[in-house]
Amino acid sequence: MRSHIVITKEFEKLQEELEEQITPQNLRIIASEEIKIEHAKEAIQEAYITSKESKVIALFGQRYNIYAQNALLKVLEEPPQGVVFVLVAKSRSIFLPTILSRLPVHRVEDEADEAIDFEHFDLERLYELAQEAKNMSKTQAKGVIKGMLDYALRHDFSLRARELEYFDKAVRLLELHSNPANIFITAGLILLTHKKRKK
Repeated sequence: MRSHIVITKEFEKLQEELEEQITPQNLRIIASEEIKIEHAKEAIQEAYITSKESKVIALFGQRYNIYAQNALLKVLEEPPQGVVFVLVAKSRSIFLPTILSRLPVHRVEDEADEAIDFEHFDLERLYELAQEAKNMSKTQAKGVIKGMLDYALRHDFSLRARELEYFDKAVRLLELHSNPANIFITAGLILLTHKKRKK
């Protein structure tokens, strides 16, 4: 795992996920409406406290002021061994270009956002989705599978037991870092077959 930026509206949910996945002694969360220079200094100080295991320092802020971002630049570029920074915000635009050039950005789709319009889902969209899969986080990929299943259930598709099992298995495979493109193609073809039958 390397340092990165996460764009999400669901701060609490992400914080809970981090707390579930990382032991308390290896996780430091700094949360504030605005991440200021004192928060940046606190994060940098924490980064240099030696630890035998990997450590995650997560900063959650609606805003990150310019002084805080400039203070973090060097440590983000060359973090101490085993230290991972996660900068969490609701919009990519609040970060300086210098920060964005140093860290990959992961956008977490919020549960409420239906990212994919399954009403107009077809083979062409499925192909595009398979291409997009390589840039998706595990959470986003699981959201796509969940969206497909929700759509199928809402429209009373008569999914066979084997097909329902596949959707369940798909989520487990994504947990194990299987290739999401392959999973999307199989799940998408199940969906498209039933859509065709419904016409």
